[in-house]
Amino acid sequence: MKEKYSFSQVDRSSYKPIYIQVSEMIIAYAKHLELKPGEALPSENNLLSMLDVSRNTVRQAVDRLVKMNFAIKIQGQGTFIKEKKDHSINLDLTQGFEGTLNKLGIEVENRLIEERILRNNVDWIEGLTSVNSEENILIRRIKISSGRILALEDRILPVHVVERYTKEELENENINPNLLEKYPDTYAKHMKYYFVSLPLTLEESDLLKIKNKTSFMQRIGEYYNSEGECFMIGRHIFISKNINVSYEYERRSDHWRLT
Repeated sequence: MKEKYSFSQVDRSSYKPIYIQVSEMIIAYAKHLELKPGEALPSENNLLSMLDVSRNTVRQAVDRLVKMNFAIKIQGQGTFIKEKKDHSINLDLTQGFEGTLNKLGIEVENRLIEERILRNNVDWIEGLTSVNSEENILIRRIKISSGRILALEDRILPVHVVERYTKEELENENINPNLLEKYPDTYAKHMKYYFVSLPLTLEESDLLKIKNKTSFMQRIGEYYNSEGECFMIGRHIFISKNINVSYEYERRSDHWRLT
């Protein structure tokens, strides 16, 4: 290892899976030491000596980094920072759009456009389930990196959930999962995503300064807690042309499961 570095210990009381915590610690290590593509990450044995976790957990954490295109494993040699050959972004559904970019070292600025009580339904939620609340708030933000608009974000949340956070948090923080996972009733246990290509509305076109009726990929999601309650509906309109969405499935007895 390059220099002495103290890993924090996993939080077993957290709702976040331990292997995800470990993968985030490895990323923090790489950023702290400013590792470059091709440089080695800690070995399995090194991680086991510093963290009170199983070998299987370490392997899950490393596999996650490989899926994120953050690292590459070379048989018999170890795990290394992966060289980025292009500017495409592979979305990690566990971290969301903004979280994925942050993990890749891309700073994202949120610009809060609107926060209002939702009196009437909006077009893009037609046909979706309803948020489990009598009164909801629509939060609209633009995501910007290096002066370039990457996405338009809409979130529909119950009023009592939004009231848990400060205005500064709603303006700047990654809403899902960073803010929502702080509470059991907004910790996502099940998510449904729909990907559609639709033309922008006149309002969206004006907001994004893009020609009216231009079509962009939109990701619409329903988020459910452990009680099966839908606590949020969200949407991202991806403006960047270099967005990749990938899935990986594994067979579980008589069904397929997204991993």
